Amino acid sequence: MKAMFGFLTPQAKETADPLQHAKTAAAWLRQLPALDVIGRQQHVIQALAEMRKSQRPIDLNRIAAIEFIDAALGADRRQLIKQYIENAEGAPKLAERIWQALWEMSQAFKLGYQAALETAVPQAENARWRAVLPLLFIRLMHFHGTDAKLRVFKYEHWIPAKWLELHHLYVRSCEMKCDRAPMALPAAGATAQPWSAEQEYLYVLLVHELNTGNLSPVEIDWASSQVRAWSRRLSLEQTPKSLEGFFVDLAGREGLVRRTGNDRGSMLRYLDTTPLAEGMDRAISMLRDAEMTDQGPIAAINQQRLAVLRKIQPSLSPSSHTDLRRDPRVAVAVSARVRIGLSRICQDLGAQSAETAADGGAEQIEVYPVAAAPQRAKRRPVAEDDSLAASLSSWSDPTWEVKDRSVAGLRISATGGIGQSLTLGALVAVRQSDVDSWLLGVVRRLNKVSNEEVEAGVNIIAERMVAVTLAAKRRAQEEMGYVVNGIDMSTIGERFEGLYLPPPSRPDKPLAMKTVIVPTSEYAEGRNVILATANSVYTVSLRHLVEQRPDWSWATIHIVEKKARDE
Repeated sequence: MKAMFGFLTPQAKETADPLQHAKTAAAWLRQLPALDVIGRQQHVIQALAEMRKSQRPIDLNRIAAIEFIDAALGADRRQLIKQYIENAEGAPKLAERIWQALWEMSQAFKLGYQAALETAVPQAENARWRAVLPLLFIRLMHFHGTDAKLRVFKYEHWIPAKWLELHHLYVRSCEMKCDRAPMALPAAGATAQPWSAEQEYLYVLLVHELNTGNLSPVEIDWASSQVRAWSRRLSLEQTPKSLEGFFVDLAGREGLVRRTGNDRGSMLRYLDTTPLAEGMDRAISMLRDAEMTDQGPIAAINQQRLAVLRKIQPSLSPSSHTDLRRDPRVAVAVSARVRIGLSRICQDLGAQSAETAADGGAEQIEVYPVAAAPQRAKRRPVAEDDSLAASLSSWSDPTWEVKDRSVAGLRISATGGIGQSLTLGALVAVRQSDVDSWLLGVVRRLNKVSNEEVEAGVNIIAERMVAVTLAAKRRAQEEMGYVVNGIDMSTIGERFEGLYLPPPSRPDKPLAMKTVIVPTSEYAEGRNVILATANSVYTVSLRHLVEQRPDWSWATIHIVEKKARDE
């Protein structure tokens, strides 16, 4: 990994003009650091930028050089996408750096191909220039698709200007009669799959449909590869074949729109996704059959892929009956406070009182945190009519809004850039202004509407929770032990925070077991930990997982031992 980020070091001899023709480009690439993937791309980005700044004439040889480098770096781009996916959850800062490198590369090639296209179009009457036009459209459209996929990785949407740019490019290819001519990069080899500008355009439109908000980067990558293969059978039509499917307005500011039957216009093009849906149905059927026979690691992969196809099926199906919500939603406009992440939730919520957490007369584990844990000061409520206090409060405790809710979920949103760091699978606590208690949930769907606005679909996993401090249990040592409030301190190991969820949790599929949420680094099946309440000291064993994420694990617990505390 160290070698991958070794760019900005003078390891390669720069050629005065490496993009003169394909041979100079090949010789120049051989001089670049072989193991430094991002570094090699940085050199290429710089070369493409210098070509545009110098205003050197773009001739056929220079176009061949750009296409050669494009083909040569294809493996690098695939490797970087793989590394981004591998680090998206575990190392977000590294993943962001890789994402940025991929985006900068796609932008550099887009600008390079755009400059080449602007030179080629006026000379289309020349047979030699006419021959290169289809591939220029194809590769330029291809890098629009790369940009789209990178945006979907982060649940982002294109701005209207991006859609106008894409549609204008496709219209131009149609006007030049280059939209349905399939071609592949010459340097990519004889086995390279040829694509047309229309096919690349359709792929860009369909990739945006994968922005369902409930897919992880690895799932998006796999789904996009399947959609790319299935989309080869699709085409845009001026006259719709059925009342179902989609249309795109070539003069509009958005992508695919589902048909309603009233869509008409000379700039509309219609897309019937039935062939794609049939390919998806066949894949689902094969994966179901494989569940009966395939065992071992491949079984888990098949289950994940089946789940992915079921998630994207409603957004790509030609049928408009795609609302698969299990519980009815009620539209509301309720302000709410949101806490994100296990540590922040534990820090802000603190311990719950016995009156609000106890269930009946019997003592519950959830009553108090471990003794000697620091007591957290409660936040003073802000007077509703005190505008200054409200302004100060909004600075440190920004307000979200609940847009709709059901028995098992909420749709929350925020503007002003709040929540842009929210990730799929994040643990969140939500307190609605019209509800007294906090709800604990998991982000199952993300929609980053813009750089200012974000929406999240939250699956409620608990209506009651208690912040507790747990401690690793060590073997008692008589010579070193001393008792404080009934606790043998020699048995207390390193402490960590967690959340205790009294049963029943998860309102949509109730769990009758006692469960806790702890940092994933602290979870190990069968591990014994100590939890002290006001009256008792418990030794509890962490059992099987209900759900696990890189930063938190939700597990059932079993009470191994209970001792009364000394008065």
